[in-house]
Amino acid sequence: MDFLLRFVLVDIPEAFLLLTIGLAMFNHSVFEKKKQALIFSLLYSIAGEVLSFLEVSYQPKILLMFLLFTLTVFLLYRFHLLKTVFLGIAAICTLIINESIVIMIYNIQHIYWEEILSTTMQTVTIRSIYLGIFLFIAAILRFTKFDVHRLLPENRYNRYLFLLVLVGSVEFLLILFLNTSYFLKDNNSQFLTFYLPKFQLLFQLLILAFFIVIVILFRIYLNLTINRVEEETETPYLNSIHDLVTAIRSIKHDALNHYTAINGFLKTGYVDLAKEYVGQLLQETVTVEKTVDSSSQELETVKNPAVSALLQSKMEVCLAERIHLSMNIRTVSQLSQLKTYDLIKVLGNLFDNAIRATSYELEENRFIRFEWGQSEGEHYLVIENSGPTIPQEKLSSIFQSGYTTKKDGDGGLGLAIVRTVTDRYGGKIQVRSEDGITSFRISFLSR
Repeated sequence: MDFLLRFVLVDIPEAFLLLTIGLAMFNHSVFEKKKQALIFSLLYSIAGEVLSFLEVSYQPKILLMFLLFTLTVFLLYRFHLLKTVFLGIAAICTLIINESIVIMIYNIQHIYWEEILSTTMQTVTIRSIYLGIFLFIAAILRFTKFDVHRLLPENRYNRYLFLLVLVGSVEFLLILFLNTSYFLKDNNSQFLTFYLPKFQLLFQLLILAFFIVIVILFRIYLNLTINRVEEETETPYLNSIHDLVTAIRSIKHDALNHYTAINGFLKTGYVDLAKEYVGQLLQETVTVEKTVDSSSQELETVKNPAVSALLQSKMEVCLAERIHLSMNIRTVSQLSQLKTYDLIKVLGNLFDNAIRATSYELEENRFIRFEWGQSEGEHYLVIENSGPTIPQEKLSSIFQSGYTTKKDGDGGLGLAIVRTVTDRYGGKIQVRSEDGITSFRISFLSR
């Protein structure tokens, strides 16, 4: 009778809850396939009772139950092998941790293993606590809709991270084997017992081997991460160099046109016109130099070298395109909570968008105003430029991927990228466009 009650009230619920926890690691509900869940619970419970009847010691019993769990889930649910193994490791690790927690709860009260099941009341209590912990873990996972895929996005870098987590889980499982064996060794039978020095040495060698694998995987993952960061950091510098080269070519082309005009005046004897033309150039050069000096002084306050290089290149582009650029940088932290690569995405795309918009204006009407400041509780960026007015009904669409005002239909990603980065850091974007002036204001909470 006791066997039947234990099988129905303990073994089957235990198997069902372990399956629930395993499936919840991937945000699957155990009720999605009720038939498979029932078959699994029965098979797993019967196998556990058989191993207990044969008095299999704790360590090999756990290993066999893990293999049975993985094989049964693989056959019933048809998951791919890595997912099934990870699911099995999660369930068995939860089982071992639960058993350790229950033992520690009783040990704190100076009640040890041989006394735990000495009375019916103690037996009912420990089984209730045991199943209650399983139920609590399963409820938390399902309530939060936990999904391990969110932690491990599928890309080539995180494939190694997944293997690292998987091998680390196995390492953790083996270490738990050794620790729990000290608690349960007195209850192990001599039949198939693994609590012997030679078998303990085997476990220690396995732990060492897995540790070496973890170190190798971590080294590979670290190198891949460093290479990715270098590539992402290198991109804005290359773009800045390209902008500078383009600006230099444009300035060189303008200078050549000016020299040609002056030479033409002198050849035809129009000395007064040549003097007037040179005077206008000098006046324009002085004005531009003052603007450049003012902007350069502002750039000296920028702490991030990559951002400073980007702004310098955009300043040169504005100079070449005869766009009046004014900068006002008056913040200390300068959005340190944003990664450099993301900050450059925002600034680069906003400036490119502004430069392109001003190209529709006459040279004397072209201007861009850049403000980088800090107010109470927030940091903000403002880029204001002349150019075509964006209709009010289209302001909500400009951040959609593919939206563009270019006649050839190219582009449409810049502002979508700005929106994505801003949302990622919990920022806000405000857009205003009227009377030929468009401004973007991006703000982030101070941290």
